[in-house]
Amino acid sequence: MSLAEPTPAAHEPPPPLVASGVRVRLGGVAIVEEAALALSPGDLVLLTGPNGAGKSTLLRALVGLLPASGEVRVQGQPPTSLAAKRAFAFAPDEPALYEDLTLAEHVRFQALLYGRPEAEERALAALDAFDLTPKLGEFPGTHSRGMRQKLSLALALGLALPLTLLDEPFNGLDLASQERLAAALAARTREGGAVLLTGHQRELGGLLGARVVTLRDGRLQGA
Repeated sequence: MSLAEPTPAAHEPPPPLVASGVRVRLGGVAIVEEAALALSPGDLVLLTGPNGAGKSTLLRALVGLLPASGEVRVQGQPPTSLAAKRAFAFAPDEPALYEDLTLAEHVRFQALLYGRPEAEERALAALDAFDLTPKLGEFPGTHSRGMRQKLSLALALGLALPLTLLDEPFNGLDLASQERLAAALAARTREGGAVLLTGHQRELGGLLGARVVTLRDGRLQGA
């Protein structure tokens, strides 16, 4: 009797984020030194540290918005590649919005841009959770910093991509909105998405149940 051929192992996709030896220098000054970080599906990681430690700089380097040495891969691809850009959503600390589009138009445009029609419904649901449904026909330029932040977060969460990066997402949010954001991040990781966010409040790690990584003196601790 012949033995059956072994079943080949199922091909696993590359991890959402792998970074090693990342170094960032701005104006000749070292901001980040030899940073290494990896996120798997379902990971929720809080990057914390003192104000000015370089958290935003590192996040921007990871998505290819700042020049850096070392190696960064988003689902196995360089972050500036089209394949990688389709795999991550990034919400900067200062919301980057189109002032001539209403909230509803932002949602529709992003869904069309990414070719993900289902993202429209998810982003609208996120806006509703943030109590912004009555504002859908308004322009973000008429809104407060906190309301603009909610729109930026709803757009990122609506995409439900393998990797979500949020820079200081809890800043400018009222307590109720912070709780809703925490619930949304937990839901994203339960769905298998990986989330990396920054915050100078280390206690956020306990609130979120997140793995905490600290950037201090240009180096990551706890990664």
